[in-house]
Amino acid sequence: MDNHQDAFAIVQKLAAELSGGQVPLPSLPRAVVRLRNELAKEGFDVPKLAKLAATEPALAGSILTMANSVALRRADKETVDLKVAIPRIGASKVQVIAMRFAMEQLKIYKDLGRSRKLLEREWALGLRVAATGYMVAERSRAAKPDEALIVGLIHNIGRIYLYSRADEYPALFDSPEAMQGLVASWHANVAQAIVESWGLPADAAEAVAQQDVDDGLPAGTLSYVLRIALAITALPEQPDPSALDVLAKQRGCRTLNLGPVELAAICKAREATRVELGLAD
Repeated sequence: MDNHQDAFAIVQKLAAELSGGQVPLPSLPRAVVRLRNELAKEGFDVPKLAKLAATEPALAGSILTMANSVALRRADKETVDLKVAIPRIGASKVQVIAMRFAMEQLKIYKDLGRSRKLLEREWALGLRVAATGYMVAERSRAAKPDEALIVGLIHNIGRIYLYSRADEYPALFDSPEAMQGLVASWHANVAQAIVESWGLPADAAEAVAQQDVDDGLPAGTLSYVLRIALAITALPEQPDPSALDVLAKQRGCRTLNLGPVELAAICKAREATRVELGLAD
């Protein structure tokens, strides 16, 4: 079977699975589900959350890393106590960390073959888009920064899923065009299906589904935030002013009142913000 036949085979199988609601989507780790359920309660129990987080060393480590980051620690001392770290971070950022942990678990979801380099690039991209989305939301005050961070973190879950499945069709790797055509056509639909299956808000599912859309029509606030974050992430740290002028004229930036000056400030500070938020690679 050649690479184009492989791409067609995946598309046929995926179309059938999506239409029948039978796509074997990755599930959230048990610890993340339990954390989300606890955080959904009115007045969350810090000791219980700490105990849940401690069952997953990587998750606990991420919570401590963010709690000890410059952005959150301020005048407080560093801590290795989850019962201190969780209140410092707050419920919303605990959810952010839990979602990052869920994404990290996809790395060990299966043995990776030729898709590894593609997947590593996508995981790194998610961290950068997350930090940029956080800044877009913060500066525009149009959305909650932590919600924008989660959407940025998971925006490419469709590509991650498709690349991981491509190992079943090795000939695809001999044709970058066939591979990219497959992913470009399907990643947004797959991402939406995964986000919905994880029980995330409808506006988050809409944002990942519409991330490639540029039809000039009105969209949800998180959709605008994600599109702007993606556009900024694609720019160099010190972009040409003309590129910022073009971006500022797009509907999303006009709706969120982000002009060239604001966009330049986000470009300049996005990497430092990523580190401060504990989103280092």
